[in-house]
Amino acid sequence: MSGWLPKRGEIWDADIAVVGVHSAVVLSAAGLNERLGHLTVVPITGTRGPAVTHVRLDKAGLTGSQPSYADATYLRQVKKEQFIERRGLCSEEEMYRIESLVRVYLGL
Repeated sequence: MSGWLPKRGEIWDADIAVVGVHSAVVLSAAGLNERLGHLTVVPITGTRGPAVTHVRLDKAGLTGSQPSYADATYLRQVKKEQFIERRGLCSEEEMYRIESLVRVYLGL
């Protein structure tokens, strides 16, 4: 892992079980991240997916010619030491949309 702890809303490359190295949005609450051994993320995909499960990330600072989407239904836990590199930061609007879709998906 690079020099600092991933924070909520940041996008990191991480070694995610089953998926492999992949970009993901950190969802875990910032106050808990320091004390936990793992953080909760949603992977980023190039697949558009339905609007009720996928959030387009236009303002996150990711590079590439294809649009990126956060899949709110694919929650994963990643050990801190499996975070590799910080790639960007979601806007408040993008995080609000991801949070909303996760709440709907989990029935909260």
